Amino acid sequence: MKKIILLFCIGIMGCATVRPQATVNKPVVVDQAEMDSVIAVFSQTIKESPKNAGAYYNRAIAYFHKAEYEKCWQDVHMAESLGLKFSDDFIKSLKKASQREN
Repeated sequence: MKKIILLFCIGIMGCATVRPQATVNKPVVVDQAEMDSVIAVFSQTIKESPKNAGAYYNRAIAYFHKAEYEKCWQDVHMAESLGLKFSDDFIKSLKKASQREN
Protein backbone atom coordinates (compact mmCIF):
# COMPACT_ATOMS: atom_id res chain seq x y z
CA MET A 1 0.00 0.00 0.00
CA LYS A 2 2.89 2.36 0.76
CA LYS A 3 4.17 1.83 -2.78
CA ILE A 4 0.79 2.82 -4.25
CA ILE A 5 0.69 5.97 -2.17
CA LEU A 6 4.27 6.83 -3.16
CA LEU A 7 3.60 6.22 -6.85
CA PHE A 8 0.30 8.11 -6.64
CA CYS A 9 2.01 11.10 -5.04
CA ILE A 10 4.77 11.05 -7.63
CA GLY A 11 2.15 10.83 -10.37
CA ILE A 12 0.06 13.68 -9.00
CA MET A 13 3.17 15.82 -8.71
CA GLY A 14 4.00 14.85 -12.28
CA CYS A 15 0.53 15.79 -13.45
CA ALA A 16 0.87 19.17 -11.84
CA THR A 17 4.43 19.89 -12.90
CA VAL A 18 5.04 18.06 -16.20
CA ARG A 19 6.10 20.48 -18.88
CA PRO A 20 6.45 20.06 -22.65
CA GLN A 21 9.65 18.19 -23.50
CA ALA A 22 9.54 16.35 -20.16
CA THR A 23 11.36 13.04 -19.96
CA VAL A 24 10.54 9.78 -18.21
CA ASN A 25 12.08 9.45 -14.77
CA LYS A 26 13.28 6.21 -13.21
CA PRO A 27 10.14 4.15 -12.43
CA VAL A 28 9.09 2.88 -9.03
CA VAL A 29 8.67 -0.92 -8.96
CA VAL A 30 5.22 -2.20 -7.90
CA ASP A 31 3.41 -5.51 -8.32
CA GLN A 32 0.63 -6.12 -10.87
CA ALA A 33 -2.26 -5.56 -8.45
CA GLU A 34 -0.77 -2.27 -7.32
CA MET A 35 -0.21 -1.28 -10.94
CA ASP A 36 -3.93 -1.89 -11.62
CA SER A 37 -4.73 0.54 -8.81
CA VAL A 38 -2.33 3.12 -10.23
CA ILE A 39 -3.91 2.78 -13.68
CA ALA A 40 -7.36 3.18 -12.13
CA VAL A 41 -6.30 6.44 -10.44
CA PHE A 42 -4.97 7.91 -13.68
CA SER A 43 -8.00 6.65 -15.60
CA GLN A 44 -10.28 8.46 -13.15
CA THR A 45 -8.18 11.60 -13.52
CA ILE A 46 -8.53 11.36 -17.31
CA LYS A 47 -12.28 10.84 -17.00
CA GLU A 48 -12.56 13.99 -14.89
CA SER A 49 -10.07 16.00 -16.95
CA PRO A 50 -9.69 14.56 -20.48
CA LYS A 51 -7.02 17.08 -21.49
CA ASN A 52 -4.72 16.25 -18.56
CA ALA A 53 -1.58 15.31 -20.49
CA GLY A 54 0.26 14.28 -17.32
CA ALA A 55 -2.35 11.64 -16.52
CA TYR A 56 -2.00 10.11 -20.01
CA TYR A 57 1.77 10.29 -19.66
CA ASN A 58 1.82 8.49 -16.31
CA ARG A 59 -0.80 5.94 -17.32
CA ALA A 60 1.25 5.13 -20.46
CA ILE A 61 4.22 4.33 -18.27
CA ALA A 62 2.05 2.14 -16.03
CA TYR A 63 0.68 0.28 -19.07
CA PHE A 64 4.24 -0.22 -20.31
CA HIS A 65 5.23 -1.85 -17.02
CA LYS A 66 2.16 -4.07 -17.23
CA ALA A 67 3.14 -5.07 -20.79
CA GLU A 68 -0.13 -3.65 -22.16
CA TYR A 69 1.62 -2.08 -25.11
CA GLU A 70 -1.37 -1.16 -27.30
CA LYS A 71 -2.91 0.81 -24.43
CA CYS A 72 0.49 2.33 -23.76
CA TRP A 73 0.78 3.49 -27.39
CA GLN A 74 -2.69 5.05 -27.22
CA ASP A 75 -1.73 7.06 -24.15
CA VAL A 76 1.65 8.02 -25.65
CA HIS A 77 -0.15 9.45 -28.68
CA MET A 78 -2.68 11.30 -26.49
CA ALA A 79 -0.01 12.76 -24.19
CA GLU A 80 2.06 13.88 -27.16
CA SER A 81 -0.98 15.39 -28.88
CA LEU A 82 -1.48 17.43 -25.70
CA GLY A 83 2.10 18.70 -25.74
CA LEU A 84 4.20 16.23 -23.75
CA LYS A 85 7.17 14.38 -25.19
CA PHE A 86 8.46 11.01 -24.05
CA SER A 87 12.18 10.36 -23.97
CA ASP A 88 13.72 8.70 -26.99
CA ASP A 89 14.85 5.84 -24.74
CA PHE A 90 11.29 5.18 -23.59
CA ILE A 91 9.96 5.19 -27.16
CA LYS A 92 12.76 2.85 -28.28
CA SER A 93 11.94 0.47 -25.42
CA LEU A 94 8.24 0.60 -26.27
CA LYS A 95 8.92 -0.09 -29.95
CA LYS A 96 11.12 -3.04 -29.08
CA ALA A 97 8.70 -4.47 -26.51
CA SER A 98 5.61 -4.02 -28.69
CA GLN A 99 7.37 -4.99 -31.91
CA ARG A 100 5.93 -2.04 -33.78
CA GLU A 101 7.12 1.30 -35.03
CA ASN A 102 4.45 3.72 -33.78
